[in-house]
Amino acid sequence: MPVDPYAVLQALLRAEASRAQRADHRSTEPAEPAPTPATEPPTPREDRAR
Repeated sequence: MPVDPYAVLQALLRAEASRAQRADHRSTEPAEPAPTPATEPPTPREDRAR
């Protein structure tokens, strides 16, 4: 099945433009605080039990 190089180029250009637009949009929004990682309960250590 032959591939049209012009169509491939157009698709790549559209994808790059979309990616750049999303990156620009993200940079103008205020930064959201990073979610705090869930803390795991401390595991009992054998030397503390002694």
